[in-house]
Amino acid sequence: GCDASILLEAEGGEAEAPGNAGVGGFEVIGAAKKRVESLCPGVVSCADIVMLAARDAVALSDGPDYELPTGRRDGRISSLALASHLPEVNDPIRVLKAKFHAKGLSEKDLVLLTAAHTLGTAACFLTSKRLYNFSGRGDPDPTISPRFLPRLKSFCPLNSDFVRRIPLDWASEFEFDDHILRNVVTGFAVLASDAQLTEDRKTRQVLESYVGGGHATSSFGADFAEAMVKMGRIGVKTGSQGEIRKICGKVN
Repeated sequence: GCDASILLEAEGGEAEAPGNAGVGGFEVIGAAKKRVESLCPGVVSCADIVMLAARDAVALSDGPDYELPTGRRDGRISSLALASHLPEVNDPIRVLKAKFHAKGLSEKDLVLLTAAHTLGTAACFLTSKRLYNFSGRGDPDPTISPRFLPRLKSFCPLNSDFVRRIPLDWASEFEFDDHILRNVVTGFAVLASDAQLTEDRKTRQVLESYVGGGHATSSFGADFAEAMVKMGRIGVKTGSQGEIRKICGKVN
C-alpha cells in the first residue's frame, strides 16, 4: 500500500522484492523529508512525499501537473512477503491483469501506469530472458521488431549485470509523453511486461485508443494523472493508523 514501507531499512524488507529491483532515489525522498521536518515537524508523511515527488517528476518532465490528495500516514512494517503481489517483468498478461484487478485497477489503469516507463531506465539483466532465452531454446522474443533487436542486444549483451542500464523509452527517455505506448505497439518495447500489453484484447484496445488504430484520443496526460491518483489511494493509512516518521528509513 501507499505507506512508504519500501523506504524502511529492514533485513527482508519490501525493497528486496524482485519487483522492486533497481528502485532508487531513496536519498532524494530522505532529503525532502529532512527539509520538511525542519519547517513543520511531524506533519507531512514520507508516504505523501513519495506521491508528491512522483507527481512533480512527471510535471518537471513536461507531463501533466495534477491535484493529489494528501493525508497518508507511514507504515511501521516492511516485509518481503507483503510485496509478493508486485508485477514482475516476465509476468504474462493474465497475471499482470490479475495483480492489478486485485488492487482495484482496470486494464486501462494497467496500460496507463505502464506508460510511466516513458521516463527512466532499467537494468539490462531484466531483459536477458527476453533477448536470449525467451522460450527456453536460446531464442529472442519474436514480438521484438527486427529493427530493434540488434540494438537491444548490442546495448545489453548476454549476461549483462545489474549496473548496465538501458532507457525504457529510446525516443524520449527524459520527456513524459505517450511515445512509450507507440513503442509497445510497434515492437520497440524494452521490457517483456510492456510488450505483453499487446497480447490481450482489452489492453490492446486501450493502447490503440491513444496511438491510433481506430479512434485515437488526446487525453493521455489527463488519464495518466487519474490513474496515478487512483493508485495513490491503495492501502492508505489515515487517522490513528501508522505514524508520521521523523526519518523515512526508520520507524519512530
